[in-house]
Amino acid sequence: MNIAKQQPIHSYCQLCLSLCLFLSSLTILEASLNPLTWFGKEPETDIIELGDKSEEKAARWVQQAEQRAAAGSINASQRIYKKILNQYPRISAAGPIAYQRGLYLFEKGKWIEAFEAFKIIKLFHPNLPQLDAVIDLHYKSIENAMNQQRRKTLGIFAPAPLNREAAPLFIEYAQLYPFDAKASDALLNAALILRSSDDLELAIGTLKKLINNYPNSSVTAQAYFDIAHIYSEFIKGPAYDLESTREAIRYCEDFIALFPDHDRIGEVEALYAGLLNTLATNRVLLADYYYFNRRDTIAALIFYNEAITLAPKSQAANEAQVRLDAIKQGLQPTTGSNFIKKLFFIR
Repeated sequence: MNIAKQQPIHSYCQLCLSLCLFLSSLTILEASLNPLTWFGKEPETDIIELGDKSEEKAARWVQQAEQRAAAGSINASQRIYKKILNQYPRISAAGPIAYQRGLYLFEKGKWIEAFEAFKIIKLFHPNLPQLDAVIDLHYKSIENAMNQQRRKTLGIFAPAPLNREAAPLFIEYAQLYPFDAKASDALLNAALILRSSDDLELAIGTLKKLINNYPNSSVTAQAYFDIAHIYSEFIKGPAYDLESTREAIRYCEDFIALFPDHDRIGEVEALYAGLLNTLATNRVLLADYYYFNRRDTIAALIFYNEAITLAPKSQAANEAQVRLDAIKQGLQPTTGSNFIKKLFFIR
């Protein structure tokens, strides 16, 4: 009887344990796929050392792969190389193997897999004579992945022009080679991909990283330009929260101050003027509220004058000046219809 009663309890405990392990694995998977973990994540370099027997096993695999390659079985040798790199990336033979496999995958158009193979050289075999060539191929692999057309079902190409899978690879490239001349370009490309896939917050974070880490780069001006325009896309109008407007204004001001001779200075100045008008219009709306609804002339005067100060040449400033002139003439706020208000305060 006791054994019979214990069996359901034992089965229930096993079920709970299995469920916990399953949920734990899902949490780990979700964390690895979360784009927010791309920033500040250093490349993984901790590989478990497996001892002499494992080294002997790796050596046998290397010998087998060389024999297959000598016999012309390239695919078979590449499968063995892949196994070696996955399990024994630190052994001395892994450097040349990673280079050979990276070239093989690059020629096959498997750009992301080629990137991972070349990464082993940077992490564990940085003294490899071909390192300069590896760095160049590393970057080209991501560029090709970025522009690679992705297929949908039935062989139809996906309409998105940029492959989002390349974005974290560009960010990782900048982490692997922070002093490389293309590191800032990598971050700019990552932001371009993220923006094209509507990941605007991540795009802004990537561009800010570019500005902070590479203030003197030739593409830093483009980063300021893009941030200002992305923030401007968040703006819903003068009646809404204007935090995005202020951020866009800030980056326009930085661009104008830092790059006055830039080819796109005219575009930024036009955007800046429009943003100031939006902010000034917000102040006019606030002033109208205090003047018409709260009958608070002092508060209204403050906001009308602030609108003029913010954008003296804007349409909002003109509207504010009309209201100020009316107030100086002694016109009292009306509680009548909008028609009466418009009659005295032309909008």
